[in-house]
Amino acid sequence: MPRTVAVIGSGSLARAVVYALADVLTEPVDVHLVARSSGPLSTMAHLATCRSRSLGGQARFTAHRLDSGVPAAEVVLNCSSTHSSAEARNRPSAWTDLVRACGIALALPFHAEFAARMSRAAGDALFVNAAFPDAVNPVLAALGLPIHCGAGNIATLAASVGSDIRMLAHHYHLSTPERDEARVWVGAEEVTDVGERLAALRACERPMLNDLTGLTAALLIRDLLGEGPIRTHVPGPLGLPGGYPVVLEQGRIALDLPQGVSEADAVAWQTAWGARDGVAVDRAGHAVYSDHVLEAAEPYVKLPLTMEPAAVIDFAEELDLVRKRLRGNET
Repeated sequence: MPRTVAVIGSGSLARAVVYALADVLTEPVDVHLVARSSGPLSTMAHLATCRSRSLGGQARFTAHRLDSGVPAAEVVLNCSSTHSSAEARNRPSAWTDLVRACGIALALPFHAEFAARMSRAAGDALFVNAAFPDAVNPVLAALGLPIHCGAGNIATLAASVGSDIRMLAHHYHLSTPERDEARVWVGAEEVTDVGERLAALRACERPMLNDLTGLTAALLIRDLLGEGPIRTHVPGPLGLPGGYPVVLEQGRIALDLPQGVSEADAVAWQTAWGARDGVAVDRAGHAVYSDHVLEAAEPYVKLPLTMEPAAVIDFAEELDLVRKRLRGNET
């Protein structure tokens, strides 16, 4: 029988994932595409099926409306959220100005609330979240929701650094940091030219990265369906904050840390990097907003300094009222 995968979303990242899946899946796989509107999905499904067939693959893609639920699958990948980074380009407003000032940290409640709903809908599947997984995944885990790992971010960074490496990095490192660079090891040796290795990737406009991120996510899905063992990098494995080297084997996932680096050390670095990204989320799912986010948001919304995991989800409703009000003053 064919293996089964569900991909949630119809934006640029979801499209990149779907077309990459058509390229990398060689065995029979039924891929269910799920979104709030099935219109663009039908085209995506047809093109992806044609692409797989043209390459000699056996993947079959079908479209479904999200209001009909998430089809049963072995792996469910969430590429969607109630916040879109494309809004700043397509519909600029006082709201997108605020997001620009605060960074992705402000949108954490939107990403977490939607991912929580999708995690519940995924049932017994391996749930993979690509919506700000470095911060969202520990919130889901703290709430007792299924979360296997994330997709993107560190996988995209690692692809730019090189092969046969172990890397520790955070979403924060997609941009050039003022300090505290990502860390990379080749064997037991830590390399010192990480910034130089990442310079070309960081010079890309963010939307252009989706092609590479989509490929890394498609390879992750393929490897989760496979036997393994496979060494790779993922954000938010097993609900941990930030991104880590891991080993995948028969759907299971385990950390693959460099020699001499403990899990406690790695998590502490990730929490510190999260603070520089605007919100530090610890392994218990507690979110602490950074001062620059609190100050930028203050004229529009009073963000709690610290939010419990359930409060992160609940705050999406209040933040949506702020968003609607500020969208009314579009520029």
